[in-house]
Order: sequence, then C-alpha cells, then structure tokens
Amino acid sequence: MAALRSAGEDFGMVRHMVRLVIKSGQWDAFLAAHTAWNEVAVTLGLPAYKVYSSDWGTFSEAFSEGEYQSSGDIEARFNAVQKDAKYRAAMTALSQHFVDGQSRDYVLSEEIAD
Repeated sequence: MAALRSAGEDFGMVRHMVRLVIKSGQWDAFLAAHTAWNEVAVTLGLPAYKVYSSDWGTFSEAFSEGEYQSSGDIEARFNAVQKDAKYRAAMTALSQHFVDGQSRDYVLSEEIAD
C-alpha cells in the first residue's frame, strides 16, 4: 500500500489559496485593486498571486493563489510586509471589494503516493 507524505515532510512547494466573494458590480474594480496589490506585494518579497474565477457556484467568487516553499514561508513573508504603509494601503483598497465574512484562505500541498 502506498504511503502519503506527512505534514512534516518537505513538499517542495505549497500554494496559499484565498477564496473571495466580490461585491456585486465591483469585479473590474477588484481586478484593478488586485493588480495594484500584486505590484506592491512583489516589490516587498511576496510572490505574484494569480486570480481565478468560476462560472459555477457562488456568484462573484474568486480564488487567488501564490506559491511558497512552506507554510512557515507564508507566515514569515506576510509578517515582514504587514508594517509597510504601501502594503497596508493596497490591502485596504483591495479588501473593500470583498463581501464581509466570506473570505477563507488555505495552504495547499500536493499529495504524492510513494
């Protein structure tokens, strides 16, 4: 029987995926704000986040993801940018387009059977 790697093993890469629901009528403004957020975030050492949409399920649902080395890498990089005024301003502008209480984030790692 194949064994799956445990959470403590090196996965080589993890994805930080954020699920968002965008306020009605604000999709284009959200995309512009996300682009501006990405520009600031990348200059501060975060990876560029891609945006995906779905034509099924929740109305105005978006998924955004960036690639990291580990969950610890995500925490360290976000902790490093939190105090930056440009980052906080970009995050505030971006989050104005989210439906309150509908955002979730996940750390996804690939499962490979041995």
